[in-house]
Amino acid sequence: MLIKKLVEKIIPNKKPQTDYIDVKLNGLTIKMSRITDPEIPHEVTVVIPRAEIREKYDSDKNLVEREVILSSITVVHAPRHPLAGPPSPPPEIPAISKNFLPKS
Repeated sequence: MLIKKLVEKIIPNKKPQTDYIDVKLNGLTIKMSRITDPEIPHEVTVVIPRAEIREKYDSDKNLVEREVILSSITVVHAPRHPLAGPPSPPPEIPAISKNFLPKS
């Protein structure tokens, strides 16, 4: 194993990591493509909290009105800094003081 690691340091044989997102919603197209180092952990996230398409038709089934609501669409590629450590612990909550007594 030591020889393998030494050879990898001298002649890196890393394939880049590729992420590709293609979101299509009623005429809206969002594309994202990233090529990253596989050594750096990261997340790719797509959030679509609200996508509504409302259509109204007349008695002859002809489209009369179309309402499209696309709100807060988020596409994120978030690499984590390689030196980032674990998350910090939550703060300590002090004990209830003996001087404070709730009303009865």
